[in-house]
Amino acid sequence: MATVPRLLVFAVFVRLLCCQPAENFSKIHDDVLTLNPKVRPVKDYSQQIVVSVAFHLMSINSFSTVQQKLTTNGWLEVQWVNQYTVWNPATYSGAYMIYPEPEKVWRPKIAVQNSQKELKPIGEEYVQIMLLYNGSTFWVPAERFETSCSVDVTYFPFDTQHCMWKIFNWEGGVNEIDLQILRPHVDLESYASNGEWELLSSKGWRELNDLTGELKLYYEITIRRRPSLLALTVLLPVVVLAGINVFVFTIPSESGERLSYAVTSLLSFGVFMSFILDSMPSSTETLSIVAVNMSCLLVLSAVYVLCCILSLRLFHRDDHKHPVPKSLQTVIVWLEVLVCLDPPSRNKVHVIQVDNATSDDVSKKGKKVMGSVLKKWRHDAYTDPADMTWRRVSRTLDKLFFRFFFVLVVISTLVLWIIMGINYNSG
Repeated sequence: MATVPRLLVFAVFVRLLCCQPAENFSKIHDDVLTLNPKVRPVKDYSQQIVVSVAFHLMSINSFSTVQQKLTTNGWLEVQWVNQYTVWNPATYSGAYMIYPEPEKVWRPKIAVQNSQKELKPIGEEYVQIMLLYNGSTFWVPAERFETSCSVDVTYFPFDTQHCMWKIFNWEGGVNEIDLQILRPHVDLESYASNGEWELLSSKGWRELNDLTGELKLYYEITIRRRPSLLALTVLLPVVVLAGINVFVFTIPSESGERLSYAVTSLLSFGVFMSFILDSMPSSTETLSIVAVNMSCLLVLSAVYVLCCILSLRLFHRDDHKHPVPKSLQTVIVWLEVLVCLDPPSRNKVHVIQVDNATSDDVSKKGKKVMGSVLKKWRHDAYTDPADMTWRRVSRTLDKLFFRFFFVLVVISTLVLWIIMGINYNSG
C-alpha cells in the first residue's frame, strides 16, 4: 500500500477546512462508521488485513545499564485499508477525509513484547485516526517506551549497545492480520539527540516463525556511549592512582610512612571499584575489561603492602645477630647488576699507586692494559659482597620492586587503552 505524501494530505486538509461545510463531514460519519469496531473490516473474512508499521523515534530519555532498561519517546505510523469506510467524494461535495473517534473504528492490537511496563496494546488512550475516501486508514499512536535491552559492558565506558523493540499483534493470527515493515529502518526525522548516547544506525525487519506461526516486527538501534565524562572522572584518576601507587617503594624506610601510603592506595582502589561496579549490571554475560584491570590493580596494591612489610622487616633486622646468608648475598649482588644499582660507596673506591716516572714512561699499550685492569677491579668491587647488610638487601629489593611493577603497570595500561580505542573507532 503506497504511502500518501504528507504535503498532499496537508493540502487536502486545508482545502476541506476552507471550502467544505460541516454537514458534509457529519453525514460521512453517519454513513460509513456503521460497522462494529471490534469486527475485522473485511468483506471476505478469509482475507488478511495488511497492516504496515513504521517506527518513529523522538528521543532517548535514559539508558540504565544497571537495570538494562532503555526509556524512549516515539510513535508508530500504522496504515491499513478498511473496506467498509469507502465513499464517493462527489457525493459529499468533494470531502476526501475525515477524523473519526478512535473507539468507532477498528484498530489492530499492537504491543511491544519486550516492554518493562505493563504489557498492553499501544494507543489505548485517545489518538488521532485519519480515514480517506478509498478506505485507507492512518493511525499514529504515541507512547513512552520502557524496553529491556541486553547490555554488553565488555568495553565500558567505550561501549556500544544494540537495543530493539519487538512489535507483535495481540489479536488474531498471521492468517487474519499480516504485519509489514513500512520502512526498513527507524525513522529519525523528529529525533532529538541525547547527551550521553550517540545514535549510530538503525534497522527494521520482519520475522515469521514457521513452526509457531508467530509474526513479529523488529526495530533496532545501535547507540554508543559518549565516554568523555567517565574517562575524566573514573579512568583518568585510576591511571594516576595506579602510577603513583608504585612510588611507594621510593619512600625511605626511615620515614615510617611507607606502609600507611600503601594501605591508603589500596583503599582508594576499593572506592573506585565500588563506583564502577555500581554503574554496571548486577548480573550479565559479559565482563568489563576495565573492571578486570582494576581488580588486577587492586591485587597489585595488596602485593605492594606485602612487599613493603617484607622490605621494612629486612631493613630493621640486626646484622650482628642475623648476618646475611652467603647465598642471599650472591643473589643480591646479581640483582644490583640487573637493576644497575651501585653498592655502598666504600666498596666503589679503589686507589692505584703509580709513581710519576713510571707513569711518564708508560706506553699506549700499557695504558690500555691499565685501563682494563681498572675496569676489572671496579667490576670486582661492584660485585663484592663483603659489605652486605640487611639495609643493603632492603634497598636492592625496593629498587627491583619499583622498576618491575612500574613497567608492569605502564604496559597493562597502554594495552587496555589501545584495545578500548580500537573498539571505539571500529564501532
